Formats: sequence, structure tokens, C-alpha cells
Amino acid sequence: MRSFAGRMCRGGVVVVLACGGGVRPLAAQEPVTVTLDEAIERALEVAPAMLDAESGRAVAGATQLTTRGAWLPALSLGGTFANSSNERFDQATGQLVSQNYSAQAQGSVQLFTGGRRFAQGRAASAGVRSADADLRAQRFATILATTQAYYDAAAAQDLLRAAEQRLGRAEQQLDFAQTRLEVGTATRSDALRAELERGNAQLAVLEANAGLRTAALQLGRRVGVEGEVRPADDALPDRAPELPATETLVARALSSSPSVVAAEADLQSRHAERLASYTGYLPTAQLAGGYDWFAFDFPPSQRSWNMRLTVSLPILNGFQREAALQRTAAAERAAAGRAQDARIAARADVEAAVLTIESAGQRVQIADRSVELAEEDLRVQEERYQIGAATILDLQTSQVTLADAENARVLARQALGTAVARLEAILGQRIGAR
Repeated sequence: MRSFAGRMCRGGVVVVLACGGGVRPLAAQEPVTVTLDEAIERALEVAPAMLDAESGRAVAGATQLTTRGAWLPALSLGGTFANSSNERFDQATGQLVSQNYSAQAQGSVQLFTGGRRFAQGRAASAGVRSADADLRAQRFATILATTQAYYDAAAAQDLLRAAEQRLGRAEQQLDFAQTRLEVGTATRSDALRAELERGNAQLAVLEANAGLRTAALQLGRRVGVEGEVRPADDALPDRAPELPATETLVARALSSSPSVVAAEADLQSRHAERLASYTGYLPTAQLAGGYDWFAFDFPPSQRSWNMRLTVSLPILNGFQREAALQRTAAAERAAAGRAQDARIAARADVEAAVLTIESAGQRVQIADRSVELAEEDLRVQEERYQIGAATILDLQTSQVTLADAENARVLARQALGTAVARLEAILGQRIGAR
């Protein structure tokens, strides 16, 4: 299967420079047809919200790297060379000199930080888990938004097809009416009504065309294309998938729902931050030292070294520690409330989504049957009209009923696909092929 980017490059729409460079949407020459999986894949690459979430994950990783580096000693090397046109008197040696050399090696290590490095490490790890959860939540939010845009375009495409079929039937009806008028078996009113129905059908086609273009442009925006992107034919689902038991789905949501996982990861991060705030009450100890070389001739021959041990115990600092402890404790309580609410919301959302899918599946079945009945009714009315047993009003009523049934079937399938996508976003898992 050709990649989505490759199809874009060969299909007349340039999405990336040279079919592989940085993202740079350009004007589309013609609509490109994509599958749902291709649209989702592309949207995950270009969605601004996904890029923000990925940046947040990178920042969290950098913070974790910093906390790990706190366990390593600090080391620096340096050297200087000075020269001047005039000699100067050096008080240390009693000599007149014009140049000098020096080199230094300095190092320090934290011996004890009151558990601060442990606490900060736990907080950083929790922050990484929280960022991962946020990234995953944003991933499924992007998938849901893209799926909705895809099904909007697919529904608009099917509505246009239904409108065109209605126009074809209206033109056929007008031919019937004019033929019967010529042979004297119909009135002038029949031809006028048929022409009026054709005009209404033409308006429906115009509206459907406008709706399709709008939906295709929105889908193009989702996948990073400056132009129309069309869904594949027959993209809307025609039946509901087999769902596990509701309690099974609820258990999955409580363990893997992006919103639940993100809320619990945030709670862990806040808890680690609160523990880290206690380290401000404990002493710290640092060992530092250095080695120096100095001379007026190269290489430097005079050496010296130094070492110092620094111990610090904060006594009073203007209640900054107490304020930090209160802030982190309040943040942890708020995070606990959000985590509890996320678990309750996940259960409620799963049950509501299951009911929506079941009812949407039934609506699709009813809509399919309604189309079959309307098609048969129209066939009967056309035969009756041709032999003069039905009026033009009977025929037009059947035609409008069929058009309404076809539109209702499209909207029912769109609602079913969106409901399935919403449940998958809640679960953070695919529940089967659409």
C-alpha cells in the first residue's frame, strides 16, 4: 500500500517538500481520496495539539534528566594566559613580569541534601508519566476529532449522491409527465409539478455540493492540506460492532482511559511534589575543592589546592517552606478530586456511549428498511402513474419520501460511526474494525 504522503505527492497535492521534507501545505489542484486510517495517521503528525503534547513530554524528559544529573559531581577546568607590553611588579615574587600562566581544576559534590534529590527524582518521574498520559489523551482526542471530520465528509459525500439520485428521478418524472401530456392522459398541472420537483432537486444538489466542499476542506485542515480531501467511498459503517459486556468496558476504561490515566498520573506527580517540599526542613552538606597551577613561565610550576566542606541548616526563611508545603498540599487535594471525578466520568461516559451505539445501530437497521420500503413504494407509484392509476401528487410524495429515507440512512450511519469513535476515545483502545 502506498503511504499517505506518497499518495499526496503523486495525486496532485503537495504536502511535504520533495515528498518527504518538512510539513509545508500548498494549494491543492484536485481533491485527494484518503482512508480513515491514513487521515488519522496524518492528523497525528500535524495536529497542533499533538505537537504541544509532544513538546510537553520532551520538557518533562529534560526535567528528569536534570534530576538525575544532580547525583553527579560538578567538575570544571580552566586556564589563562596574560601578556602585556609593559612589565609589572608581582608582589608575591618581587619580580618584574610581563606575562603569566595559570590553570585550574574545580569540583564539588553534594554529600547530603535532606532527601531532596530523591524527592525531586520521584517528582520528575511522576511528571514524565503525567506527560506520557497527557500525550496519550491528546492522541485519542485527535483521533476522535479526525474521525468526526472524516465521517462528516463521508456523510456529505453520500448526501450529494442521494441528492443526485433524487434529481435523476425528478427528471425521469418530468419526462413521464410531458409524455402523458402530449398524448392527452395528463394535465398541464402534472408537468408543472414535475418541473417544480426538478427545481427542488437541483437546489438539493447545490446545497449538498456546498456541504461536501465545506466538509472536505475541514478534513483537509485536519490532515494538514490546504485544499479539499475526500473520504473513500462507502466509508460510513453499516452496522454496529459487537461490544463486550458493559462492565468489561467500564473495567477497561478505569484502567486505560486516557482521561483516567492522565488524572492519576497528575495525582502522583502532585504527591511527589508535596513530599519534595518537606526537604526544605533538613540540612544540606557539600564538599568542594580545587587545584591550581600558576607561573610566569610555561609550563606552570607553582601548585596549590583547596578543599572545603559546607553544611547548611535553614532555621527561618520567612515561612517560604510552610507556604510551599501548603501550595503543594492544596494542589494534591485538587488532583485527587480530579482523579476521582475522572473515574466516575469514565463509567458514566462508557455506559452512555454503549447505549448510544446500540440505539444508533438500531436506527441504521430501521433506516435501511425504510429505504427498501420507499424504493418499492416509488416503483409501484411509477407503474400506477404510467397507466393513469395514480396522480402526480402520489408520485411526488413517494419520491420525496425516498429522498428523506436515503438522507436519514446517511445521517444514521454517520451517527453510528461517530458513537463508536467516541467510545474508543473514552477507552483509549480500538474495539474493532469500523
